[in-house]
Amino acid sequence: MTDQNSSFEHREQQLDAIIADYYRKLEQGSCPSHLEWLSKHPEFETELRGFFADIDLMPKPEKAHETDLALAATLNGRLSSSSCDGNRFPVFANYTVIEEIDRGGMGIVYKARQHRPDRVVAIKMMRKGRFATKDDIERFLNEANAASQLDAEAVVPVYEVGDPGGEPFIVMKYVSGRSFQQLLNENAISCGDALAKICQIAVAIGLAHDNSIIHRDLKPANILIESQSGRPWVTDFGLAKFLDADHSLTAAGDVMGTPGYMSPEQASGEKRAMSPATDVYALGAIIYRVLTGRTPIVSDNSNVARTIQLIQEHDVISPRSMNRAICPELNTLCMKCLETDPGRRYPNARLLAEDLERFLSGESILARSPGAFRKLQRWARHRPGLAATWVVLTLFGTYHLTNAMLGGLNDYPSFNTAAKFVLPLAALNAWFWQLCLIRRHGAAWPLYAWATGEVLLLTVLLLFTDGARSGLVALYNVIVAVSVLRCRPFLVGYVTLLAMAGYIVSWGFSRFAETGVQDPLQGVPVLLSLGLIGFVQYLALKRSNISYESIGRSQV
Repeated sequence: MTDQNSSFEHREQQLDAIIADYYRKLEQGSCPSHLEWLSKHPEFETELRGFFADIDLMPKPEKAHETDLALAATLNGRLSSSSCDGNRFPVFANYTVIEEIDRGGMGIVYKARQHRPDRVVAIKMMRKGRFATKDDIERFLNEANAASQLDAEAVVPVYEVGDPGGEPFIVMKYVSGRSFQQLLNENAISCGDALAKICQIAVAIGLAHDNSIIHRDLKPANILIESQSGRPWVTDFGLAKFLDADHSLTAAGDVMGTPGYMSPEQASGEKRAMSPATDVYALGAIIYRVLTGRTPIVSDNSNVARTIQLIQEHDVISPRSMNRAICPELNTLCMKCLETDPGRRYPNARLLAEDLERFLSGESILARSPGAFRKLQRWARHRPGLAATWVVLTLFGTYHLTNAMLGGLNDYPSFNTAAKFVLPLAALNAWFWQLCLIRRHGAAWPLYAWATGEVLLLTVLLLFTDGARSGLVALYNVIVAVSVLRCRPFLVGYVTLLAMAGYIVSWGFSRFAETGVQDPLQGVPVLLSLGLIGFVQYLALKRSNISYESIGRSQV
């Protein structure tokens, strides 16, 4: 068996030498005919025919010379002209491609054998190939530049960078295993083991931060777990940014990253706001995924603009709110990483790694739970409609109680009685529909029902006072203005029309129940103001979505 293996290896070496000799002649400009090359090495005819077939350059009898010239032009220090999207593989000097192992937004990764030295490697090349722009190529090679500057145990090392004929490739260490994303999807890794691996990655990213490099695209898919050792490796520094560089490969307004693991400042496209805290947010999002099975902000690939808006404007719901079994300290650590304000997060990944190590070793972490005001702020941002409604009701209730105590409502006993019933009903209406909204996972219909209840209660309250002459009519405008917090343009339109209808009922009651009280044209300015406020709010939401779609470009 050993003799057979030795014979096989010797034959492979001979074939490699023949192919290498072919490349040398091409580089010397002799342009040898591959048909003649086949006849010179009949013992390797099958292998050589396969080699030429792989690059799709086997000649036709009537065009043999033209094909030879094409072969020389293609192989003279360049990659094969075969399509990267087909079943054929590109050809690299000193490498034999074995198989395709991954395909992403920017590049394709192949498993290959390097002949000198003899080892298995991963080769990454651009999907755009010769059609790539200068910025595309710079961004692609930026990955090798960033990774080569880091001597971290968990960063995939780069062996070689090539750019033959404008088609760059990067040769890296081949990691035999699966991605962290695959292990999480299959529940093939325990929570403790996952956190330990994230800690190792945080140490490596901390070293990058110490070297003024931020990754900007950390996610489970970019973390490889070696099969035998279980060692994690972080890869894909294609979006890495050098903080001390004079230029950037991204322009203002570019949104670079992956929704779900993208920080709010990253989603805004403000490159000056990028900092090591950007990577800290992504690491916190990975921890969040381990703890809850989902990302902090659920990504909707069909509406990237909506996802980016959620990332920028909404605080994350804590993992412990979804699963009370999660340790409070781990919940605090995770939420510190996911603060909307970068200044509230760990300044860099090294400090996160140190705190995570403390937790894993059973020590107390340095991160502290937010105070009561911050908790209240988060609660309000998660429930903007309920918070706004209760604030308005509280202010009105305080005003009403003060007036009652001072005797200002003695002439309006019916209104005083109505207010005592309407205020609690309005608060209960808001709470009930907020509960339905949460249980229905953000469905639209509770919002429409909620708004309908608010307008009806306000209209009933007005019917027990001066109707359209009452100063409480201004609350219709408040209801329309608050509807914009839902970020749904059609809901704003519905609430506007509903408020206008409620005012018309109030105006009609005042007009016809008390003859001569209301001038026929007195209600027109109020209706116009309601319509104008609603229209402006509607346009603001629509323009917000359009601006994100036209300016922001997301790498999913």
